[in-house]
Amino acid sequence: MYKFTKEQMKVARRTNLYDYMLRNHYDSIVREGNSIRLRDNHSISIKQGYCGYLDFATDEKGNSVDFLVRHLGYNLPDAVLALCGEYDKTTQTPREVSLSEEQSRPIFPEPLNNSYRNLFAYLVKRGISRETIEVLLKQKLIYQEAEHNNIVFANKECDWGEIRGTYDIGDKKYHGMIANSRHDGYWLFGVENNPAVAYICESAIDAISLYELHRMNNEHTNNAYVSIGGVTKQDTVNRLNNMYNVVIAVDNDTAGEVCRERNNNCDSIIPINKDWNEDLVRAKNG
Repeated sequence: MYKFTKEQMKVARRTNLYDYMLRNHYDSIVREGNSIRLRDNHSISIKQGYCGYLDFATDEKGNSVDFLVRHLGYNLPDAVLALCGEYDKTTQTPREVSLSEEQSRPIFPEPLNNSYRNLFAYLVKRGISRETIEVLLKQKLIYQEAEHNNIVFANKECDWGEIRGTYDIGDKKYHGMIANSRHDGYWLFGVENNPAVAYICESAIDAISLYELHRMNNEHTNNAYVSIGGVTKQDTVNRLNNMYNVVIAVDNDTAGEVCRERNNNCDSIIPINKDWNEDLVRAKNG
């Protein structure tokens, strides 16, 4: 297992992401003036001379390492060493490493050794029923972590995880991924074996919200409700499409429309508002 130093991490975080993408991922980007955008997600912008990115659709931002891990499928050591210029892409690609037995496993935060008051309060506020929360806890698909009281959504294979903050600051909500998550991994709630439909959502909150909406409307729930952790995760969509009868259920925004057009061979449904959680909250609040 290869490692990196703290100094290498500092260097990698400060690396010019714009130049790195031009040199190594030119086919994945579109140039617009003094910035570039991902070809399959135009809401993400990387400015020339800047060591990071901004997603205008979600307000997500991060440094160069964050971008490679969250949006290009690198695991953490790959990202650091690639940005430091010490990684030979001709002998081993980041994607090959992340699928190999040498992959660094995701390190999940320690769970809180107490009642999950923040978890219940936040999810109930977001319209999720206590009954559903109890099922998720019993299946070990969610827990509240000890250090920051965030909610962790861990898949059954423990190779992919999503984090949601329980504190909202204005309209800002913390939403991130567990480092070293499998690049085509996902989180699934509901029927895993032979579901009628696998609904692909952008986040675990949205996947659970869609399930709750179907329950409220007495609709068929013999389905899988899946989070892929972001609308750009096409490898994950392809993987799921090979296993299930997929329905694209991403957000009602520009990035979601790009995803639907990119997967126009699949059926799709669109929330009335921006996402399924907003639909659920409004439905419950009348």
